[in-house]
Amino acid sequence: MLITIRAGALAVAAVTLVSCANALAVRWATYEPTLRARIADAVATKDCPALERLLTTAKRTSEAHQRATGLPNNDLIAFIEEAEAKAGCT
Repeated sequence: MLITIRAGALAVAAVTLVSCANALAVRWATYEPTLRARIADAVATKDCPALERLLTTAKRTSEAHQRATGLPNNDLIAFIEEAEAKAGCT
């Protein structure tokens, strides 16, 4: 339980770090509910490989996401790229 609380606290801190225009542009309801928290946790822990995997997945699935929702992953990709920069990954 302590680990969960700690991870949650990291997520809150990291969401603050990565809240920006890109975060506001992302239509979070079209993604799995935990995605934003996973990105935030990766920023908080400076987990560059995790952020790179998320970015690769967002790029790879953009066309499928657009077919399903009418929106490509462009805003999500920009958000993850900004998250990478804030985590010091770039």
